[in-house]
Amino acid sequence: MDYIKTIQFSIDYIEENLKKDLTIAEIAEKTGFSPYHFYRLFHAYVGMPVMQYVRRRRLLHAIYDL
Repeated sequence: MDYIKTIQFSIDYIEENLKKDLTIAEIAEKTGFSPYHFYRLFHAYVGMPVMQYVRRRRLLHAIYDL
């Protein structure tokens, strides 16, 4: 399994669905991992928890909308 591709897929999914209510369980399901394993992988590769990443991306989009 190529973890980098999986993480990129999850980031792409997050970007496409920023305006929806996202959960770790939903994103993990799309990647085929358990929420626990996905959380650990995402944090290891991106350097921050999944939902923190989602919040930051939403904030950046809100800033550009202003």
